[in-house]
This record gives sequence, C-alpha cells and structure tokens, in this order.
Amino acid sequence: MRIAFVSHNELGLACLEELIQLDADVRYVFTKPSDPNISDQVEFESLCRSHSVPITETESANDDSAVATMRKCDPDLLFVIGWSELVSSTVLNIPSVTALGMHPAPLPRGRGRAPLAWSLIKGLDETALSFFHLVEEADAGDLVGQQSLPIDIGDNAGSMYQKMIDAGRAMIREYYPKFEQGFVPRIPQEDEEATWWPRRRPEYGIIDWNSAPRDVYNWIRGQTRPYPGAFSYINGQKVTIWDANPPNENTTFVRPSEISYQNDDALGVGVWEGTIEITELQIENDEPVTGREFLEDYEFKIGDSFKNAREFGE
Repeated sequence: MRIAFVSHNELGLACLEELIQLDADVRYVFTKPSDPNISDQVEFESLCRSHSVPITETESANDDSAVATMRKCDPDLLFVIGWSELVSSTVLNIPSVTALGMHPAPLPRGRGRAPLAWSLIKGLDETALSFFHLVEEADAGDLVGQQSLPIDIGDNAGSMYQKMIDAGRAMIREYYPKFEQGFVPRIPQEDEEATWWPRRRPEYGIIDWNSAPRDVYNWIRGQTRPYPGAFSYINGQKVTIWDANPPNENTTFVRPSEISYQNDDALGVGVWEGTIEITELQIENDEPVTGREFLEDYEFKIGDSFKNAREFGE
C-alpha cells in the first residue's frame, strides 16, 4: 500500500521506523522545520535519507504545496501522528483507503490536548494509546484499536511517553499487515461517553504548594520531560522542578512552600499537611541539580520558601 506520512515527534518516528521495517511503500514524509517551542520534536531526515524516502518540511499539512505533493504520491494510507494541527477535509480525502492517527487516551474519553500530562496530573492509574481513523473533528473517528497503558506510582511524563512509543510500535506491527490484506478495522466511538482535556501552556505549570502531597507530586511528574516542567520561584528566580519522590502517607505540619529539610539528594518542601521530596530542579537556565546541590551550590538554606502560586494574585 502506498503511504504518505506526516509527523514531527518521537511517536511518529517510531511508527515510521516500524513501517519501514515491514517493507511498507512509504512514498513521502512531511515534517515541521525545527522549532524549539515543540517539546518532543525529533528529526526525520536521517531515517528518510538512509531508506531513500523523500522528505520535505512544511509548517502546515494543509498548505497548497503539501497538498499537491500528497496528491502526486497517490497514497492508499495517510498517517498523521503527533502533528500539532487538524488536517483539512481536502487532505483527509486524498488517501484512497483512509487517514490514520494516534492519540494517547482511551478514546472517546480524553479527546483534546496534552492527554499524557493530564492523565498523570489527575492521578489516573491507567490510560491508553488509541489508533483511529481521522475525521475533521479532533479525535472523533472510528477506532482501529487501543492498547492500555498502566500508570504506576513511579511513572512520570517521560516513562509514560516511552510506554506510548512502545505501544505505537506494537500497533503498527499488529495492524499494518492486516491493512495490506485489505482489512482495516472500524469500531465506532461512543460519542455520548466523550470527555475532553483542555490545552496546556508552559505558563500553566506553576506549583500550588497549598495542595495535598499527592496532588503536588502528580503535578510535577505530569509536566516533566519531554514537557516544559512544573515550576516555582524563589528569591525572584524561576525554579523548574523536574523530579520528586512519591509521597508517603505521613501527616506533617510544615508551612507550605517552606524548605523544611534535606535528606541525601532530596529536598523536603512543605505542602498541605505533608512534604514533597524534590530530587531534581533547575534554576533559570542553569544545569539541573539535586536537592543537595541546590543548597550547597546556591545561597539557599533550610527555612527559605518558594513563592506560592496564590501569592501572585495578591
């Protein structure tokens, strides 16, 4: 089957690698120009050149040049994976069989933006990767299949992202041979069960230290790499919090946002009736450091406090 492929992220690259391994007829790849504002962007040119697959950069899969090139490819299948725009009906009508996408949520639940981050922030214990037919409405097309993604207490955005990539590879290996045989599953979504995640922006990541320990922990792990990170301020300097230990169930009474202790490489910070142990943080654009290094290398001490999110409204 002739394939056109549109992506700029790691999940897309993994799926393209699997298609190439399966000897799929990938006619053309479209990707975005390098953009530092895309947190999980990767380059596709090396893979494409090594397998003699034509590739071009485009800001939009809907622009006239991209559409004209797609039409010349005469694809049976169009894959649009990890692409930060909805494709138009003009593009969706180009492939002779169907256009396909992937979304890391158990569709119809979790349509919308940043589903992996939201799943962690909300403390869910499971999500999924959905493989589905693209339609004009976001994440609303019939399903090809789903693979569940368990969320363990030690998981964060990085580990869940890897689970998503592994699931994407597995589904390409499972379903593409069926596509070649003329079997393309279509399982309608139950629209009445649909829920939506809203868009997240980097500035939304500020930490509310008055929240419960598990809520602060979920906030941190849901926004760590490859995303921009949860953050706070201390003495006017922005501090990105990259990692923390899962909280215990002990109740402690420390003023929220106060640095209350240092234990090996962990920095204990007060939250609502507890503490959260921060293990990796970064001041402004410096290199990330441990909790121990934060105190040893900078002029901070036990008893200092981060600025609480609620203080910004005062």
